[in-house]
Amino acid sequence: MSNVRLKLAAASLLGLGATLTAAAPTGFGMVAYWGETASTYGGQIPSGAYVVINPNSGATGLNASQVTNWKAVIANIRAQGGKVLGYVATGYDYNTADELGRYNAINANLSAYKTALGGVDGFFFDEAAFDDAALSDTQKCNGTAPKFSAVRAKMAATGTSGTVVWNTGWPGASSCFVSAASYGEHIVMYEARYSDYVAAASWLNGGVQNLATSLGVKTWLLLHSATQAEMRATLQGTAANYVYVTSMTYNPSLPWGGPIWNYTPTYWGNNGLSGSERWCLNSLKTGGSC
Repeated sequence: MSNVRLKLAAASLLGLGATLTAAAPTGFGMVAYWGETASTYGGQIPSGAYVVINPNSGATGLNASQVTNWKAVIANIRAQGGKVLGYVATGYDYNTADELGRYNAINANLSAYKTALGGVDGFFFDEAAFDDAALSDTQKCNGTAPKFSAVRAKMAATGTSGTVVWNTGWPGASSCFVSAASYGEHIVMYEARYSDYVAAASWLNGGVQNLATSLGVKTWLLLHSATQAEMRATLQGTAANYVYVTSMTYNPSLPWGGPIWNYTPTYWGNNGLSGSERWCLNSLKTGGSC
């Protein structure tokens, strides 16, 4: 998942509009790196949710048994009304050999989801911003839209289609990463621990969301390290279209922060379990409280 690079000052977004009145999110945009056992997903997927699967940092290199297992996972998610998104890493600004390798593997991953796994409902493009600590904000902004265009061309070349979600991790200076998305696409407007979100919520729910709405771009909010009370506060206060909050905690000593997205949060629950995340969002969507 993308690292959040917080160089954005709230002042840079003042021209993008006043804070929105928060409404209930449309649904869940879930990052579900839960393994290849289909039963793990049983009863866990809310109808209408977007569910990101990640077989092998993409879908290449799977053996016959893994292909069978992942096809069963996809079928299980869809049977519950979920929409399956395949994870595809895009290598930030391809500044290192590893990043360039991930970028060059995009076509192979898109094709593998289509041919080996029988197709998915769209793609979750991780590391999507043209982003590197050595780049200026201007360079990051100028490089992101061409990168998105290049990835769209790769989809066309491989005959793949569906919902596109760009995980940029943060909006970029003056929300330029949001502006790089096209009408109907989705973008992760923020991926961070809850404590970081609290400091950024006013401009995320104001200027960033206003810009995305004006462009016809759907927003996602992915938060980790949140208590049950913090999850409820997030769902009640966010203006994002899709949300996923987890109790799993970021550990900087582990690769990619550890297994943040590998398990459901402790408070995941179901639509009927009062106080759970699924109940909370369903209650808000039907005009209730959380």
